[in-house]
Amino acid sequence: MQIRKRQSGVTLIELMVTVSIIGILLTIGIPNIRALSETEAVRSHINTFFSTLRYARSEALSKRAQVVVCPSSNSESATPSCATDASDANAWHRGWIIFANSDGDPNYSYDATTDTLLRVQGALSNSGGITKITSSATSKLVYRSTGILLSGGASSFTFDAMSTTVLQKKRVCISLQGRAYVSSSLATCS
Repeated sequence: MQIRKRQSGVTLIELMVTVSIIGILLTIGIPNIRALSETEAVRSHINTFFSTLRYARSEALSKRAQVVVCPSSNSESATPSCATDASDANAWHRGWIIFANSDGDPNYSYDATTDTLLRVQGALSNSGGITKITSSATSKLVYRSTGILLSGGASSFTFDAMSTTVLQKKRVCISLQGRAYVSSSLATCS
């Protein structure tokens, strides 16, 4: 009498069907995961920006001084400065600095010997960019000691995702009072 051993395992056909199903699920799922990741990156950048504005306004009130928020391409260096080049002045995704304008400089440029550096924000690396859209010539946001914007009021910023699809873009508007909100429209601040 022969005893047959039962063999276990999967057949080649079962393996091919399983791999095909996994491939189909990944094809459907990966774009959705990428879109979700970009949405979260934009949301995170907006929250960071809101936090910056709240902090700058709070410091202006508590220090009773002008507080400036300006884009900076070297925000994390030992001697940061506000962007002065026209191409850098709109590159908020490269970072920004917040400082108390202690010397009363009407150009609102940071001077390490007289101004007080309050906070720096490094580059937003997983961003498609932040673009300031405004009719004002200045790229800086300047809070008065009362917490109201002296310069940069009625500004808006567009936050892009890496894919720069319209669905991922968000528009942040800043009122003359210095408060920021996300607009329901990309075209205007409503």
